[in-house]
Amino acid sequence: MVLAACAGPDVRPTNAPLIFTTGSLPPRAAADVGDVGIVLAFSGGGARSAAFGYGVLSALAEQASPGAKGRVLADDVAVVAGVSGGAVLASYFALHGRAGLDSFRRDFLGRNVEASLRTSFSPANLLRGYRGGVNDLSGFPSWLDTNLFHGATLGTVNRPDGPRLVIHATDLYNRTPFIFDRASFAAICSSYDDYPLAYAVAASAAVPILFAPITLRNYQADCPVDREGGQRPPSPRQRQGASLVERQYRESLDRYRTATDLDYLKLYDGGLVDGIGTQSLLHLMNRQAPQPLPEARARRLRHLIFIIVDASTRVGGDLSRTPESPQAMDTIVAATDAMINIPNLQSFDALRRRLPGWRDEVVRWRCATAAPVAPCRDLDVRIIRLALADVTDPTGARRILSLHNKLTLKPEDVGFLADLGRRLLRDNPGYRDFLDRLPAR
Repeated sequence: MVLAACAGPDVRPTNAPLIFTTGSLPPRAAADVGDVGIVLAFSGGGARSAAFGYGVLSALAEQASPGAKGRVLADDVAVVAGVSGGAVLASYFALHGRAGLDSFRRDFLGRNVEASLRTSFSPANLLRGYRGGVNDLSGFPSWLDTNLFHGATLGTVNRPDGPRLVIHATDLYNRTPFIFDRASFAAICSSYDDYPLAYAVAASAAVPILFAPITLRNYQADCPVDREGGQRPPSPRQRQGASLVERQYRESLDRYRTATDLDYLKLYDGGLVDGIGTQSLLHLMNRQAPQPLPEARARRLRHLIFIIVDASTRVGGDLSRTPESPQAMDTIVAATDAMINIPNLQSFDALRRRLPGWRDEVVRWRCATAAPVAPCRDLDVRIIRLALADVTDPTGARRILSLHNKLTLKPEDVGFLADLGRRLLRDNPGYRDFLDRLPAR
């Protein structure tokens, strides 16, 4: 047992080099979409986040859309973002759409995912953790591919009739998000379309020590150029007046191309730098309009709502009931929640402040586009936040606190969280006002 642990985790690079670079990003094919759009962001939080977000998606799947007959609001999701446990749900939904909701509850929320992982407190696992991670590629990434994604890649999920997927992990070298998109893969001169979706999701959920990092190789030293003499894809332009957070992210993309000691990227849980996915959305919004929206949808939109689904645990617990020092695990969990809570709130506030200016940029882009489908200035954009921390019922609040960041939940807890997500969306005043403004079918 000790010898097996001494071997170290499997952290071989999981990406392939880019064989040919065109110098431009391929446009997403047009799709038959209506004038209603939804941007969803699911926070981290293991299966708790996935179950809570599943309830939100279920409510959208039960609400008729003003588009074609039989269409529901879940079909109007234009962008779906996720972190850690939220990335599992976001990726599955981007791959299968609302038709996959029932199978997601069965194949992920209804399964004992942790049975396939090393989770015991043992000398062998302590040694594995010391050497880089208790679980490696043979654990969660393999389980995700076998049970959920079945060989799907980032290219597979880029369907013209589906939402754009935005998931990220944490690049430890740069202390910034690594967003799994074409621009990030171009920055390390790596192939995007054939990268396994399971590995991207596993990277977003790779809690340090419990999981080994997902490793990417930086191929910039041997990056090819366009066969017709063009240049490598340029880094996204930096917006004038960019914040320090935005500047650091842009500089990280440049560093992939220039740093002489950045041969391998070690990717861990995305919640370390962006626990609710809003910061990654902001990074994309600060590129050229209409990002992060797919162009076909952006041209037609008249009604757009951002729904931020935050499954962070509530304030409270038993730490303050006695003068005794909390046990180690309770301290680690509470300290981690404390470190990410305020940055999550700040990130949401930053997104809310950015929306009016971003809406104007999208409008200018639409009006400059030849033959826009919708009246170019007719665009209503709003944002709401659904949070477990806002549950005020004492019984429900205590139950939420007992559901820690695990990958497996009891069936009754899945139902409890899903019902909360469904109810909080339906009762949200901003969402109800959004529905009231939609045209009648």
